[in-house]
Amino acid sequence: MKKIKLAIVEDQQLFRQGLLALLKEFPEMDVVIEAENGKDFMMQVKRNVPQVVILDLEMPEMDGFETTSYINQKYPFVKIIILTQHNSEEFIHKLVKRGAHGFLLKNNDIEIIVDAIYAVIATGYFFNERISKSVVKGLMFKRKISPRFKKVFLTEKELEILELVCKENTNIQIADKLAIDTKTVETHKRNIIIKTNSKNIIGAVMYAVNNNLVEEMAEDDPNGEGDQ
Repeated sequence: MKKIKLAIVEDQQLFRQGLLALLKEFPEMDVVIEAENGKDFMMQVKRNVPQVVILDLEMPEMDGFETTSYINQKYPFVKIIILTQHNSEEFIHKLVKRGAHGFLLKNNDIEIIVDAIYAVIATGYFFNERISKSVVKGLMFKRKISPRFKKVFLTEKELEILELVCKENTNIQIADKLAIDTKTVETHKRNIIIKTNSKNIIGAVMYAVNNNLVEEMAEDDPNGEGDQ
């Protein structure tokens, strides 16, 4: 099995070592760099370049913003996953511009972190579900991100639901508009995620935009959270 080479760049030792211990439970993951800030990472990366960097933003000496720019300039093929509690459009745009590929919360389960690692390698991007669908659509329509997806067959009902999801409709709103129950909506959403090889519903939204299944709409609320 070919392992995925990872770097963890995080100044909080307890969190860094905890994440390292959890990732060791996955034999396909190989943490080759454990750094406490950007400068520490810069010294180590010269000896062993990872495929994916899991990067905190608030660090002494050289923070995550500077480190993201450095990685993008020196190692543009390396994928960067940002650990953050922020989800504003301006914040996300700023980091994507610097070269970020993914966004995670520090309290995410290890399975979601592993999903994010696979997603940035397979499609180029991963967004946690707290980031609004409108922000992700805006990034794609403005060509700020270009994820890779294989086109798959979706049923007419799945296409209807995916379009409503992209328009920030909640499960209750979708159920009401299509005269179905919310459990059926959830079932269809799970099928869409599986079919499109997405890791969450945000990935399915990216698939929809990538395959021209939705149009850019000026009335979309850029700060809307929608239903996850």
